[in-house]
Amino acid sequence: MIEARGFTVTPDQDGRRLDRVLRGLYRGVSLGYIMAAIRRGNVRVNGAKSGGDARLAAGDAVTVPWPAPQALDRRIGKRSAGELQTLFKSEDVWILEKPAGLLSQPDWKSDDSVITRVWSRLSWTRTDFRPALVHRLDRGASGAIAAALSGPALRMLSELVREGMIKKIYLAVVSGIPPKAGEIDLPLLKSENGNMVVVDDRGKRSITRYRTIGSDGTNALVEMDLVTGRPHQARVHMASIGHPIIGDAKYGGLPAERLFLHACSLTFPDVAGLPRNLRNNTITSKTPREFALLSKLPEQG
Repeated sequence: MIEARGFTVTPDQDGRRLDRVLRGLYRGVSLGYIMAAIRRGNVRVNGAKSGGDARLAAGDAVTVPWPAPQALDRRIGKRSAGELQTLFKSEDVWILEKPAGLLSQPDWKSDDSVITRVWSRLSWTRTDFRPALVHRLDRGASGAIAAALSGPALRMLSELVREGMIKKIYLAVVSGIPPKAGEIDLPLLKSENGNMVVVDDRGKRSITRYRTIGSDGTNALVEMDLVTGRPHQARVHMASIGHPIIGDAKYGGLPAERLFLHACSLTFPDVAGLPRNLRNNTITSKTPREFALLSKLPEQG
């Protein structure tokens, strides 16, 4: 006989899929075991069998056939990059400046990342919800990154990102001198061979608007508006027009001590539900000193 254990759905879990809530709540249970338990009817919502894609509601009683979750493990591995800096913080949203070299999410080799540092700094112990990033930055990139500190904030911000309502501007130092301004409209597809993205007609439509704002005659500083925000979009699009980002060896860039890609600003729409001092506001991250040096632009501040 299977001993039933479980939990009551909280407002932060309201509206989320059953399988995703279980994966986040029971991190010590393998995904395969979770899905098998759902298929066998050993996971129940309000006493009834339920599919993994079922949406939960606050107050639902969920029973599962495995032990209660342990408290969040807040151990942080060896630091691989500089400390996080706060650009904006409210009860529901935390916008931080990610240093180059730090993962956004932990991988199997390391538990040091933006989000694990967020959990640690908040001394987070709740298991029904954990702060989550709304978007990601490549490990080598730096700049503004947003974390949601509540379930409603995560749902709202994720929807705004999907709808393209949060404008993300990037800076990059590239090889050569691109035209003063342009638009790159090329479909991108994740390659089956490794973590690579390629221009391919089978891919998703991807649009990057850019303008060149400085140059030393060899390299140029480019500002980019990633209209569609696909993985590796800035890197692949700039390489596709013959101007790879410095430090991006994966896509043909010259070797350097870092990837010269920086998320310099996030602009939020004026919509109800966002913190009032975030609505219709732009949160900016200072351009790294090495960007100015490499492109011979005046340094900020």
